[in-house]
Amino acid sequence: MQLGKTQALQIAEKINSGWILKDEESSEKAFLPKIFIREEQEVGEYVEVFVYQDDDKLKATTEIPLAEVGEFAVMSCVQSLPSGAFMDWGIIKDLFVPYKQQKTKILEGKRYLVYIYVDEDMELITGTTKFKRNPQYEDLSFQKGDKVDLIMMNESELGWNVVINKQYIGLIYASDVFKKLYPLSEEKGYIKAIREDGKIDISLQPEGFENIDEFKQKILDRLEENYGLLYVSDKSTPEEIKDELQMSKKNFKKAIGGLYKDKIIDISDDKIKLL
Repeated sequence: MQLGKTQALQIAEKINSGWILKDEESSEKAFLPKIFIREEQEVGEYVEVFVYQDDDKLKATTEIPLAEVGEFAVMSCVQSLPSGAFMDWGIIKDLFVPYKQQKTKILEGKRYLVYIYVDEDMELITGTTKFKRNPQYEDLSFQKGDKVDLIMMNESELGWNVVINKQYIGLIYASDVFKKLYPLSEEKGYIKAIREDGKIDISLQPEGFENIDEFKQKILDRLEENYGLLYVSDKSTPEEIKDELQMSKKNFKKAIGGLYKDKIIDISDDKIKLL
């Protein structure tokens, strides 16, 4: 039975208050309270549940947590005590973050990025706000160019540290940031490079001519919003283009070049306009 993971367990027994679930590969059992039973199933059938602990007992829920063991999520603090903080992670049981696992003191009502793991000494699902910056990875589940989900962590001298697909930490270099970003916000990104040392570089925009249609559409949308006229051109500075369209000058020039070739826009020294 995988603690802190969603899995299919077999119904071993039915009692008035719920179901006893078992894992075929071990002798462990978990209790699924009646409040989470949505449809009638027979003993021996399987149900997909998330397994957690409550009062040193294994329990199951059909609720979907914000994250599982080995993942990051943004959570709100529901109670802060001297010994630690309880975080809302989307299920009936709150996640405990011990005081020693808090990078800064967690305050009630505030949101924090939390990593979930199993404490080996206590064998308990635990949260922490202390984690390595830009760690090294092996056998990643994605490759260069793949689109990924991001959680913004914090800004540094190099750029922005980010969480990738809830599981990995990567970096967006400052030179690749073309829009206003905020800690704990969610963004879409692209794998820019997986370096030999196992670190991951991220871009907020796809690279290459094969992705230029996305930038063309963004420019057309802004032109339509602005009555068919934008005061940027291939003579504009990278900063002016970034402020207006949140893209690099390189991608901007590729996109307007394609739009001009298709006779959709006209390009002047200081502006572009729809034809």
